[in-house]
Amino acid sequence: MISRRYLKTVLITAMIFCAASPAFSKQYSMDEYLGLVKENNKDLMLAASSLKSAGEQEKLARSQALPTVGLSSSLYRNFIDVEQNAAVASQAGGGPLIYKKVDVNKDYDFSFGLGLSQQLFNMNVFNAIKASKEYKQMSKSVYDAQSDAIITAAKKVFFQCYLLEKLYNIRKETEERSYDHYMLMKQKYDTGVVSNLALLNSEVDYKMAVPETTNAKMNLELCLINLKHLAGIPEDEEVSVIGDFTVYPDIPETLSMQDVLEERSDYMALMREKSLRDLNIKATRAGHYPTLSLDAAYGYSNSDDKLQKAFHNDNYVQVFKVGLKLELPIFTGGALLAKDHQVKIESEQTEIRLQQKREDIIVELRQIYLTLQREFENIATAESTIGSAQEAYNIAQVAFDNGVMTQLELRDTRLNLESAELRHLTAVYNYLSAYFDWQKATGNM
Repeated sequence: MISRRYLKTVLITAMIFCAASPAFSKQYSMDEYLGLVKENNKDLMLAASSLKSAGEQEKLARSQALPTVGLSSSLYRNFIDVEQNAAVASQAGGGPLIYKKVDVNKDYDFSFGLGLSQQLFNMNVFNAIKASKEYKQMSKSVYDAQSDAIITAAKKVFFQCYLLEKLYNIRKETEERSYDHYMLMKQKYDTGVVSNLALLNSEVDYKMAVPETTNAKMNLELCLINLKHLAGIPEDEEVSVIGDFTVYPDIPETLSMQDVLEERSDYMALMREKSLRDLNIKATRAGHYPTLSLDAAYGYSNSDDKLQKAFHNDNYVQVFKVGLKLELPIFTGGALLAKDHQVKIESEQTEIRLQQKREDIIVELRQIYLTLQREFENIATAESTIGSAQEAYNIAQVAFDNGVMTQLELRDTRLNLESAELRHLTAVYNYLSAYFDWQKATGNM
């Protein structure tokens, strides 16, 4: 039988082991991460909801062209009788009539009505159906534009976190090297090999590396917060990204402006808006035209003192009517003309925004392409610089170990190596960021 003391010892040991064990982070590739963004991003959910609403708007517009049928029915019970004086007799041989109060209502009143209305000619209905289709297409383009923007932002955040993780690792390695060097200098100082100045310089070098590592870690954690927020990942989940800065796409080929415009969701949304504005002009003009509708109505009413006879007896009243209704605006105080002018101005404004959008896209594509060329050259330069800086640092380390080089000279070569590595990482990230912008700008997501 297990003793209590033994069991307590096992539990305490397990608790200490769990507390001391490191937290394992979940790693995400970019495809896995983008899948979570598409599934869990709240902005994308709202955009998808707006797209569904546009579909319902189209159904609502179509319903105006269909007949409307209404039914009403009522059954009332009268608790207070309505009385009226009525002549019930006269005196023999003539004379004044004899009056008596009698009930003029029945205890139960039942009524039933059925109505139908059908638009035969209404330009507003026809234009509303066309406008709803355009609105649905515009909503789809708006959704695609929002999706492209969010996915592009997610790609940038993903590789930004990877960049900051690499930066943090470099800073941490630098801090560890600085600490090891400081400990080595302390040993040499204790044996009288180096001066106090050399020891102080190594100590300052180490202490200056500590806050840089702390800042790099904080920047990484802030980036991971944004990364999790975009994808709906729980805040308490430890995550890391799987990236590679050694492989990146070549500079893309330029495209014709027409091909770009056809693939740009935001531009197509403006095109749909322009179509809507033109349809709005037609709809406003339709206010000058007459409307014709067919109406039909059937009514049935009955009353009786007994409930079962209130629905049907020989005293019922029945009505059935069919007719046409024509409406034509004659004078509206200038409201229709003012509306005509207003929608024309709105259409002209949309056309101006379309022209402006085309010009902005031309400038945007040119700027992104220049950035791609610049960062691609920076990558090549940084790659060649890293090799030279690494070789220089190795030589400097050997020279310093043999007492040929000073500590300051060794630190300078190490800083040069770190700078070369950071320039390479930054150039690759900037290139990828510009490449993602190019995909979005050309509509090739």
